[in-house]
Amino acid sequence: MKQLLLITALFALTSGLKAQSISIKNEKYQMGKIPYGKPVEYVVEITNTGKDTLTMETARAGCGCTTPNFTPNQKFGPGQSVKVNILFNGSVLGNFTRFTDIVFAGGLVKQVSFSGEGVQEPAVPKTNNN
Repeated sequence: MKQLLLITALFALTSGLKAQSISIKNEKYQMGKIPYGKPVEYVVEITNTGKDTLTMETARAGCGCTTPNFTPNQKFGPGQSVKVNILFNGSVLGNFTRFTDIVFAGGLVKQVSFSGEGVQEPAVPKTNNN
């Protein structure tokens, strides 16, 4: 009896959720080598491949060195796309990977990431103009 009740409750919870189909351009972005301390930015493009209108509620960076720029609660219909600009402050030397969660209405969360290597730029020799 408890199992039947549990199955009924789960069905009731999930039957209200619409199937959400999206494709993500730059889901795992490779930055390559970037100069230490110099901000870099890239764009994640999310396309609605389903039949229903979707709402991108928010985007949450995994650390303080990453800032997602987006329009909160942005709706986009079938075939339409929305963009999230992700800014990284470049504060890492060596290999790095950072994550951003993109949250949609209805409980869908997609994680995007970028990776690269922070490198120290060589010092520019000073010239003497005497």
